[in-house]
Amino acid sequence: MRRLLPLGAALASGLLTALALPLVVPPISIRQLDPAGRLEVLAWVSLVPVFLALRACRRARGALLLGLLSGLAYFFAAIYWVSHAMTAFGGLSLALSLLALTLLVLYMAAHWALAFGSAARLRARMGWPLWAVLPPIWAATEFLRNYLFSGFPWANLGYTQVRTLLVAQLAEVAGPYGIAAVVVLVNAALAEAIAGLATRRRLPVRPLGVALGLLALVMVHGALHLASVRAEAEAAPRLTVGIVQPNIDQSRKNARDVYDQYILDRLVLPTVQADRAGADLVVWPEAAFPYDVPPGIRSFDVPGGGLPRLERAHLLAGAPTVEWLKDERGRRVPRIGNELFLLDPTLRVLGHYQKLHLVPFGEYVPAVVRTLLPFVKQIVPSMVASSPGRAYTVLEFQPSKQSPGAALPANAAAGEGGDRAAQDPGPVRLAPLICFDAIFPEIVRAFAGEAHPPDLLVNSTNDAWYGYSSGPYQFLAIVQLRAIEAGRAVIRSAYAGVSAAILPTGELAPGAIEVGPVDPDLSPDRNEPARLLLASVPLLRHKTLYTNIGDLFAGACALFAVAALLAAWWRRTPAPQGGADPNGRE
Repeated sequence: MRRLLPLGAALASGLLTALALPLVVPPISIRQLDPAGRLEVLAWVSLVPVFLALRACRRARGALLLGLLSGLAYFFAAIYWVSHAMTAFGGLSLALSLLALTLLVLYMAAHWALAFGSAARLRARMGWPLWAVLPPIWAATEFLRNYLFSGFPWANLGYTQVRTLLVAQLAEVAGPYGIAAVVVLVNAALAEAIAGLATRRRLPVRPLGVALGLLALVMVHGALHLASVRAEAEAAPRLTVGIVQPNIDQSRKNARDVYDQYILDRLVLPTVQADRAGADLVVWPEAAFPYDVPPGIRSFDVPGGGLPRLERAHLLAGAPTVEWLKDERGRRVPRIGNELFLLDPTLRVLGHYQKLHLVPFGEYVPAVVRTLLPFVKQIVPSMVASSPGRAYTVLEFQPSKQSPGAALPANAAAGEGGDRAAQDPGPVRLAPLICFDAIFPEIVRAFAGEAHPPDLLVNSTNDAWYGYSSGPYQFLAIVQLRAIEAGRAVIRSAYAGVSAAILPTGELAPGAIEVGPVDPDLSPDRNEPARLLLASVPLLRHKTLYTNIGDLFAGACALFAVAALLAAWWRRTPAPQGGADPNGRE
């Protein structure tokens, strides 16, 4: 029992922490369990059991095992849904899909193991307390996971606090890494306090004082930042945006040569409805247009194209592009792009953006894997590998002067009218983010940090791959943090998933569209219609601290971790070990 108790603590901590994320458990419900985010408070105490076990651990190998087990529990609970695309659309057996999922979870959990092992080594060699070294090391390992092997920063600890608005505003300063560090600090300080009371029956003052003092500062900053951004948004010019969610399950999208007109109708009808209701911009999901187009297309107003001209709205349309090239053997091969096209009301192309960060094993197989393991294929073998974009292209348009008034309320239904004082925002600049682009803070920062930053972020995506699962809700939470980091509203249009208008504070405007019939076997309505959300969003043009300094905090944590581990390596003699004194020293 003495040996099994720490392992049980590690598993329990991982599972409890996962409850702080948006979760869907299909046997219970096809919607998220905790839409209000009340369970986010668990993250502030859920790591205490494993930190207590880590504190009692005497060997780095044991610390690595604790971190790995806790990470495995956390990430399996968080991303169980990844295997759905492999089985439902990739043709993989359940066993192979679970193997692939396990390898991905092992990669993610290894970063928790690295944080635990590094902190234990510093405690053993340098005598530094865990509460002081774990927060920066944790931030450093999450920063590493953002880039290693092209990066997969899903379910970072910072995303457990997206709906706790006062804490989430810290992203404006230090991104998701700052939030993660504070959460770890509070957990580690509580573990130190429990250990101190158990061993010396005295409450350690220093770790609790530092943790509670920093948490208080974070809350004060959050309150001030919320008030400031809300006041700025109230006075800012606004844009009326129509968000289209066609609600088509992925199997029909994959057979678009059969369902092309069906898909187009579900896009065009709500688009025309939004245009007539006074939308300045209509946003389509990722790769929604059911036909391939050449990358240099200048207009979508072509015979047989199926798109009607609009009265006043501009259209941001997701479409796949195909360019035929010749390889070294003279064979014709396609180069596939995943792009967003900004069209004026006459369907003339004003600009386009090609997806920068492709999904490994979904849209391409990494070159090193193709070389070493040529039998490894994409998750969906029928998909042709895509090519990444090469530029952070900001798209710009001038809203029509023939406005029916001002923007509609964020919860306005299609067809409703609205009156406001006309307020010309001038040219509107959009930063397009196609699906996977939005999970990387540095991509949003690259857009928002330009000399002439965008007024609005637009995330077009397709979450139909993941059925009724936690995936779409977790992705929404990630994008909410991007809004805070950039200080911009975000328009999120999903093919099937969760579409929403996100305010610069990270709050959702009323009327978010829930997951559509992405899994006909579970759908409450197989014929659920396409949905339209009309939202009024503010156009803010300031730069946040995060867009100015970027990942300075995370970079400093990484430098600290490397320097401290080098110092520990040079110091051959272990530091003396002991219990915590009243001031929290070990």
